[in-house]
Amino acid sequence: MIKDIEYKYLLVAIYTAVLFLDRLDVSIVNVTLPTLVNYFHASIEETQWVSTAFLLALAISIPISGWLGDKFGLKKVFVLAIALYGIGSSLCAFSPNMLFIIILRFIQGMGGGMLIPVGMAMVYRAFQHSEYAHVTSITFIPSLLAPAIAPFFGGLMLQLWGWQSVFLIVGPICLLAAIASMLIIKEQKHAVGPLDWGGFILGASFLISLLYCISVLGKNGLNNTTIILLLIALSLITALILHEKHSSHPLINLNFFKSHLFVQANLIQLAFQICHYGAIFLIALYLQTGIGFTTVNSGLILGLQAIGAMLSCRYSGKLFNQYGPAFPLSLGLIGIAFFTPLVLYITTPDQAVLASVLLFIRGIFLGLCGTAIQTASIIDFEKTTVGRVSSIFTATRQIAISIGICLSSLFISYGLYQNDTDMFSIDPGMTYDIFHYAFYMLSVVAIFGILVTRTIDNQSVLNKMQHE
Repeated sequence: MIKDIEYKYLLVAIYTAVLFLDRLDVSIVNVTLPTLVNYFHASIEETQWVSTAFLLALAISIPISGWLGDKFGLKKVFVLAIALYGIGSSLCAFSPNMLFIIILRFIQGMGGGMLIPVGMAMVYRAFQHSEYAHVTSITFIPSLLAPAIAPFFGGLMLQLWGWQSVFLIVGPICLLAAIASMLIIKEQKHAVGPLDWGGFILGASFLISLLYCISVLGKNGLNNTTIILLLIALSLITALILHEKHSSHPLINLNFFKSHLFVQANLIQLAFQICHYGAIFLIALYLQTGIGFTTVNSGLILGLQAIGAMLSCRYSGKLFNQYGPAFPLSLGLIGIAFFTPLVLYITTPDQAVLASVLLFIRGIFLGLCGTAIQTASIIDFEKTTVGRVSSIFTATRQIAISIGICLSSLFISYGLYQNDTDMFSIDPGMTYDIFHYAFYMLSVVAIFGILVTRTIDNQSVLNKMQHE
């Protein structure tokens, strides 16, 4: 049966499975953190480093992943990334204390940072530009489904098998994925120059300082630490740009940004991911803490949003090929801007049907965006450069996800401050007053994405696909 399946679709299947595991695991671990506090008698600050260590490892491995894939072979690096991810996660289950978990999560993050850009490079090199929208509509499904079902699935695992199961289950799946990759995937290499150590150090340092700044900002608000980290990040990105301009073998090719479509896709992705991941965090908190839904019910409702997105993301590829990226993106972002604040009309746990319908419809509009954004980000480039391009795109995506959660957290904190209360003392009558700032903020971000979308030259994209 496997022999009858075209190679490029086997490649898509492996990448999609690994991507789903990555997205699911990251979200489930966040559900597990309160349990780790009690089990190890750890402080909240120590437990937060379980997520922070993973995030910092991503910042180190993402910038170099494209170069590693081209230098040593995409297949080798992809299998190595799967191995690091699986080993790091599995060993967490046997950790005697929080320090070991933090170290192992860093190792897992090193693998996670290489998985997506290297996997993307392998997949898109196997397809023609005219097929990019079609394949993206398949590979984007994990990013929609995994974060939505993670709270329910993670809670169920914790209840039935304990926190160790959350880390342990990753190992066998990664082992199967690594074996399948070694047996099926064909090696791909591309001639590259020596590693640009200056670009790597500056790029990794910039991402570390920025992502850590966003993480601290989301937890503690604006303070001296976040201001210093932000200034460091701005200094590093300035130094990186100056360095790469004069580097004979730049790690980050600044010529990529001469593509207007690439710049537009990254800006729109910034808006979309803030609206996507910021809303997952916000809506789950609103339904459970603000309204009183159970964890299971809120998880099922968010799962319906993912189902709506899955139904429309396949159709989004057809719209992209027929009308270009601007139409599905505009339609999707308009729907997100309109339906996000409508969640505020859910005021009691008895309105589960209304909540399900609203989130399902919102999911349909989400699904229209992801395929078009990712396809637009790479369609201007030759296959040999996809690895480097996907590294930049992945870094932007991770920054956007972090900003989305941070902004939602900050606006909720502002609502709590305005109403002189905290998350443990919310009166039902104050729910709207506390949460509406965050919901309307996401609508404003979506409108920014719409404005950028209107600047896209659709015809040039369509001409490129027709010419091919």
